Amino acid sequence: MDDPSRRAPLLLTGFMGAGKTTVGRLVAARAGLPFLDLDEVIARDAGAPVPAIFASEGEAGFRAREREALRRVLAAPGAQVVALGGGSLLDAALRAEALASACVVALSARAGTLDTRTRGGAPRPLLDGAADREGRVRALLAARAPVYAEAHAQVCSEGAPEEVAEDVLRAWRDAPLLVPLGSRTYGVRIAREAFASVADAVRALHPSQVLVVTDETVDRLWGTPLREALAAAGLPPRATVTLPPGEEHKHLGSVERALAAMIEAGADRDAVVVAHGGGVVTDLGGFAAATLLRGVRWVAAPTTLLAMVDASVGGKTGVDLGEAKNAVGAFHQPSAVVLGPAQLATEEERGFRSGLAEAVKAGCVGDADLVALLEREADAVLRRDEAVIGEVIRRSVAVKAGIVSRDEHEAGERVLLNFGHTLGHALEAEGKFTRLRHGEAVALGMVGELRVGEALGVTPRAVVARVERLLGRLGLPTRLSEEPVGAALRLVGHDKKRRGSGVRSVVLGEVGEAKIEEIGLKHLSELFAAAAAGD
Repeated sequence: MDDPSRRAPLLLTGFMGAGKTTVGRLVAARAGLPFLDLDEVIARDAGAPVPAIFASEGEAGFRAREREALRRVLAAPGAQVVALGGGSLLDAALRAEALASACVVALSARAGTLDTRTRGGAPRPLLDGAADREGRVRALLAARAPVYAEAHAQVCSEGAPEEVAEDVLRAWRDAPLLVPLGSRTYGVRIAREAFASVADAVRALHPSQVLVVTDETVDRLWGTPLREALAAAGLPPRATVTLPPGEEHKHLGSVERALAAMIEAGADRDAVVVAHGGGVVTDLGGFAAATLLRGVRWVAAPTTLLAMVDASVGGKTGVDLGEAKNAVGAFHQPSAVVLGPAQLATEEERGFRSGLAEAVKAGCVGDADLVALLEREADAVLRRDEAVIGEVIRRSVAVKAGIVSRDEHEAGERVLLNFGHTLGHALEAEGKFTRLRHGEAVALGMVGELRVGEALGVTPRAVVARVERLLGRLGLPTRLSEEPVGAALRLVGHDKKRRGSGVRSVVLGEVGEAKIEEIGLKHLSELFAAAAAGD
């Protein structure tokens, strides 16, 4: 049972009039926790109301007091609910401290709503006296947009306070991870009430319309509860594009079909695309969003383990072109990602095991403790124990989020996330994207790259054996000698990491410690061939 007192503190941010104090009091009461209004703390410490501090010390003096007060709040033990002032997190260093030690939820509303709410009450030093008050609100909102974007979750506060409080409680309970990318920052929620959380995330974007991309299997199993949740939030989908399932349908023809349906539905640039499905759907739906009207926002709602631990996070979108895996695409970050582990109950066994390969990959390149967890809890993982799977997902996403935040466009470190993918993609393509699942191909690719690392004198034999043993324990293929490696090698040249005659390859030193080596294409092919002969 969830215990609010054991959670990280909740900080409510957002523009003045967004409802932080009203909603914060309701949230604290329902959680049975203390509530603080930071402006009230500042006024009490100063012995003067906030407008008087502004008048006597200016905004700079007030912000200094605000920083000191917030740091004291963050240092206090125990969970609590705190309503921040609209500019409390303008300071980048303080914002980073808050994001590291608390759950930050940003309340959002339209400029007209905020203008109306801030009239006739307490003095508003930054608004009062403006000739065009709503224009001033819009200008401040635009200036602060990157600050409010850097929150674990966004919640629309246009509804009744009681309803907004429920949305905030749900976001806090989901304990989102953050992918920090400035104004394009987004949270990754591991949600108990996935469909309600998706609706919350979409509503916070204030869309003109919602467009859903899914596949036939997911729509049959989970389409109705998603549409019901969106409709309950006042956002019934304007169009739902239902594609055939499978990697073989991840091509430009499917994108064209999705785009045509969206245009026919009257999509504009304020539309939001919801990609609801596995990795094929999130890749394809995100790419459709990237190209629709030169780019609209999208929300990823993955339903498979592979999509939850990898495909839905990071903004890589795209489709296959012939035998070239993900050859056409764009970097287009989602506005939110909502993971619903309960939907894994209906994923077929082979697909679930395939997804585990990406979790192993994440551990190998960035989290040795994740590899140890998979080794220790392999039986519970295969039983799909909710607590263990939740931790596997969270740790996998944390690895990817950290790398993506440092290298969004794969200029350097992000190449590490392709561990196993050079040979893996080639094997997938050789099998026409039907013989092997993506994760199965990646597992074989990791075996190949581990052996390449060993041949280069970088990867200890014990590491190779350990990872191969874990992959086998999780029901993933490891015997390269049984695969058509020779036929697949002609496709290695299609790899996105190729630079001229070299390929940026990932090799392990120890588990959790990876590095990038550029290897000549001919030499790499020879090393892969030798790896396949080594079984």
